[in-house]
Amino acid sequence: MTPQRRITEFGMVAELTRSIMLEPRALRDESIPKELLEYANECHLYLIGHRPLTVVDPDSLSVDDDLITARFISYEQSEDAIVECFWRQPGLSGAVSIESDWPHNVLKMKDSSGRQIARGNASYFLAYAMAQTDSDMERIPVDSQFLDLMVDYVGKAYGAEGSRGAITRLQSHSTLQRILTELPRDMEAWIVLLNSDSQTLFTSIVPSGERGDAADLEDDQHLERALSGPLREEMIVDFLEGCLIKYFQPPYNVQLKKTFPQASAKPLAELYARDLNLVGFELDTKHLSMRLRSTEVRPSFGHVVMYPLHDPEERKDMFDFVDDIEVLRARREDPEAMS
Repeated sequence: MTPQRRITEFGMVAELTRSIMLEPRALRDESIPKELLEYANECHLYLIGHRPLTVVDPDSLSVDDDLITARFISYEQSEDAIVECFWRQPGLSGAVSIESDWPHNVLKMKDSSGRQIARGNASYFLAYAMAQTDSDMERIPVDSQFLDLMVDYVGKAYGAEGSRGAITRLQSHSTLQRILTELPRDMEAWIVLLNSDSQTLFTSIVPSGERGDAADLEDDQHLERALSGPLREEMIVDFLEGCLIKYFQPPYNVQLKKTFPQASAKPLAELYARDLNLVGFELDTKHLSMRLRSTEVRPSFGHVVMYPLHDPEERKDMFDFVDDIEVLRARREDPEAMS
């Protein structure tokens, strides 16, 4: 029996699993921890989003060693939501007071000398409290009313050889200022900084025809192109920006919402030169205790999507191959399962 040749298809999925979240004021806050600022400066992608303003009832605040009590109120458009939380905040055993000044959307903790040892948005502390909750039955209603972030804008910052990070870009960002200006008073803005620490190349091998024919030679050349070395970081940033915009359809983005991907787009030339079949991302925000959503996407801690670089009808075998998120994660963790 004559052995069949192979048709090998390739897809690149970038993992976005180490995102960090900042308040807009933090862009100019010199008190940001050095290690956090260093990582933030390495991020080249960012999301700008909003959620209902969370305030705290100042009369409910108490601190006992590292155990904190607070009652949070979320100003939704429909009705007020209230939740009372008890949580442990390691490293704050020296705090003897916790307070919140008007309009009570910021918490401050002070030591016995009155020196401020911690400060943050009320919703930040609520998210931290929810991260310590084991039951989804308890946390999901709170997430829905308080913490889910609506994505308004996706942006990138790169510069020559990655010289420009998201922090630098956002410090003079007209769209961010517009979002802040147009945001209703009962909403608060947040920035999620993203970086792709790793990418996974997926392969799908489909038997077809006989070995040794012209199509088989073309398949070998396809393999060489796809495996000709790692993608440049700038290329990864470009295709991730397009994927994120197409997926979330943010209202403040104009470009790429309907057109990504395009073979004529110069930033994606390398993807097409290698004849990759699809690109996509896996985004996880569970560590931020915050779900992302948009008018097109339901709230979730995990988002996985892949977009074809060619006619989907010609490449549908590849989509069947990576259709399930659990299969995707299993294949990423077990490289031997990719072939």
